[in-house]
Order: sequence, then structure tokens, then C-alpha cells
Amino acid sequence: MSNICKIMIVDDEFIMRQGIKFMLKWEENGYKVVGEASNGKEALELIPKLEPHIILCDIAMPIMNGLDFIKLVTNEYPNIKIVVLSGYDNFDYVRNSLTSGAVDYVLKPTLTPEELLKILERVVKTIPDLDIKPNKINLLEKYLLEQNGEKPNFEYNCFRLFVLSLDNTDRNNINLRSVLYEKTIAFLNDIKSNNMNFIYNNHRLCIVLNYPVEKDNEILSKISSFVQNLSEISENIFAVISKCDSNLEQMRAVFKSPRFLNYESFYFKNCNLYLAEDIKSDIKLDKFDYRKFSNLVNDRKFSDAGKMIYEYILNAVDYQMSSIKLKNQTKNFIYNLIGENDNNEIEEIYINGFDKIENANYADDFIQIVKDILNALEAILSKDEQPTDEYMEMILNYIKENYKEDLNLQILSDKFNFGYSYLSAYFAQYAHEGFSEYLNKIRISKACEILKQSKYSISEVSSAVGYSDHSYFCRVFKKITGVTPSVYRKAK
Repeated sequence: MSNICKIMIVDDEFIMRQGIKFMLKWEENGYKVVGEASNGKEALELIPKLEPHIILCDIAMPIMNGLDFIKLVTNEYPNIKIVVLSGYDNFDYVRNSLTSGAVDYVLKPTLTPEELLKILERVVKTIPDLDIKPNKINLLEKYLLEQNGEKPNFEYNCFRLFVLSLDNTDRNNINLRSVLYEKTIAFLNDIKSNNMNFIYNNHRLCIVLNYPVEKDNEILSKISSFVQNLSEISENIFAVISKCDSNLEQMRAVFKSPRFLNYESFYFKNCNLYLAEDIKSDIKLDKFDYRKFSNLVNDRKFSDAGKMIYEYILNAVDYQMSSIKLKNQTKNFIYNLIGENDNNEIEEIYINGFDKIENANYADDFIQIVKDILNALEAILSKDEQPTDEYMEMILNYIKENYKEDLNLQILSDKFNFGYSYLSAYFAQYAHEGFSEYLNKIRISKACEILKQSKYSISEVSSAVGYSDHSYFCRVFKKITGVTPSVYRKAK
């Protein structure tokens, strides 16, 4: 009976295979990635040698695709379980995969480490003579993460936490992550310090360094040189090292602080190694006031809305918000600022701007990009920021021509593309009275003309000028003219 489950990865994208390999702490959970292949034909040739228990397989691959591979493996190696990891949410793919012999079908974009582990645990239960026993979790990681973790033994009185990001690498160099890891481990062996390391959240290599305090300057110098050498491989290399602590408890407090593990190169331009001597944990970021922002946009106060975005972005940068979250929030703000004011000029600004936002490597550059986008949009949107006298004349003329209709301010807001509350305020400012008062005066004026020139009944006159309620018409008429419609007619 085996207590290690052997995993094979089959995918034509090398970066995807690397991503899966780094997705789990395989051996700690009782698994071992024994090999990989880029297509079904290559994988078939490796199976007799590797003898995998489970194969994680893509569908769309060259030479031999996933469906053909699944059928062949199911026929020749019925004990091997195949889990499909695909980027295609296609019912035919799912059905054909499962009917061909796959035991599960999972979408790559939604796959998480937790979900993958649950799938593997479920599949393992169906494999005879396989009883995996996960290794004990790394003692150091458990101590740092858990409140009551067992304390590891260290010999010396100087502790530093060294964290190297495995994600800040050149996008075109897909093998760089594993190279970084291997070079770092080799470096740690060379400096002859007492150290323990583990990968945290799949993308940060965390190392506890322990050495005599008198070697502190020497170790720091070697680390600095090492990171500098890594930066020659990739200019995006970024690492953080904590201050020297005299005991492990102090260093654990650093590890568990809300800021230390969130430092990223985005906020440290021209800096590959950041010495975090003073970790500020009291910095706060106020929530963005979406209600106020929406009201400004609805009222077409685009300049004020843009200032809200920019001020929030500056505060978020000071707070050092995750760069991914910051970029996504910023794009969302800009989408909401644009609203329905979409035209070719605006579309070009935000499409090019969003591409620049996504590719901004540093906060300083990002801020300038956002500022340029907001300025460009404001220059266009501000043309319609408030009704001009010409617009107001159009609105007043529309009321005069359509006073008989069921008019209200919301209908005018929609028709002339102005925010309701803003149009209400501006209408009152321009006409020196509210919309309802203005409309009633127009209607009653027309009613007076009809009463003078015709023998229509009061009820018919009421309907003719837009009032469905006869008694309400009489009240409004008397309020404006000082007499009832009947008295007005007799007097004329």
C-alpha cells in the first residue's frame, strides 16, 4: 500500500504547468508531482515510467488532444484517474470528457488551491491500495501562522524575516519563478546561517534567518548583493527584510502584522530590497463614498467626481493598497464616471488608459496615468457639465409646446440627459421658480385664453390644458389668478 499519491500534469502551456506545480504544497499533503508533458502523445510515453495515480489533463492540446488521450489511458490504464483542467466552459467538452473516462472536469479560471486539494482528496478515495498520509506541516510556518503553534528551536540571538516575491518576474520569462526559488535556496546554504523557509500563499518565499548578532552587517550585505544579482535576471525582483529581532516571538509579530507581507515592488520604484525597520500598522483608508460620487455623476458635476477619484487614489497609494485591487477599483471608478457618455473620443481615452493602468509597474507612474485620464475625460465631459442658457431655452420651449402632456422633471431629465437633482436646482435658478410652478403658469395661461374665446365647460378646459383632476385645476387656477375659472369667464 502506497502512502504517496503520484501526480502527472499534462498541458501544452508551460506557464500553466508551472502554475499548477506551485499551486499546492504537494508533499506536505501526501502528493508528489512525478512528471509533466505538453501533449497526450508525450504523456503516453511517460506513463509506464512514472506510474502516476492521478493525471491532471488539459483538453485543447496539439498532436494528441485531451479527449483522445483520456480514451487511450482509460483503455490501457484503467486504474489511473484523470481530472480535466480546462479553460473551456463547453457542455460538449464536459460530457465527452466524462463519458470518455475522466472523473472530474474543472475550469482553470475558477480553480483555487483549496478546490484542487478537495478534488484530489475525493479522487484518492476511489483508488485501491492508496492511503496517503500528509506530512506534518512545516513547524516554522505553523508557529508563525497559529496562535499556539509549537515553537521551533533556534540557536542564535538575531532573527530577521526575509521575504522574496515569486510573482514580480518578467512576464515573458515563464521559467523564472522556479529559478528564483532554486537560486535563493542555494544562497541560503552558502551564507551558513541557521534558517528555515516555506512558501506562503503560493507566491512568497518566506525565510527566517537566525545568526549571531555580530554577523548582522555581514549577512545584510550578502543579502543585498544577492538581491542585486537577482535583479540582473529580472528588474522586477523585489524582496523585504525585517529589522533584527532578539527573539522569535518578536519576529512572529512582524510576520502577523497587516502590512509586512503586503509590501510589493509597485510602491518601491528603483528599489529591489526594502529594509522594513518601522512597520506602520496605524494607517487607515476611508471607504470611498459611492453615494456622493453617484450623485455628482448624475448631476453632471464631472469635475468634482473626478477630484473624488483622484483624492481617493492618492490616499490608497499612501495606504499601499494591493496594486491589483487598486487598479481594478480605479477602472471601475472611471467606468462609472463615463456612464452613458460614451463616444469614440471617450472610448479611445479609456481603452488606451486602461491598458496603461494595467501595465503600470510603479505607483508614481500609475498616479500620473490616472491623472492624465481624468484630465482628458474632464475636458470632454465638462462640455455638458451644466445646462447652458441655450439648453434651458430648449427645455422651456419644450414645456410650452407639450404642456398638455403628462410632464414631470424626471421626463425632462431623461430627455435632455441631465441629472434630476441638478436640473431641478438649475431650473429654479434660471426660471426663478420651480418646475411645477412654471408648468402650472403655462397651463393656466392657456386655460385663460380658452375661457375667453370658447364655450367649453370648465371640465373640458381642464383636460385641454393637461389636468386630469377638475377640482385640482380649479384650485391651481384660483391660486394663480385669484378667482375661480367660472368667475374668470363671467368677468371676461
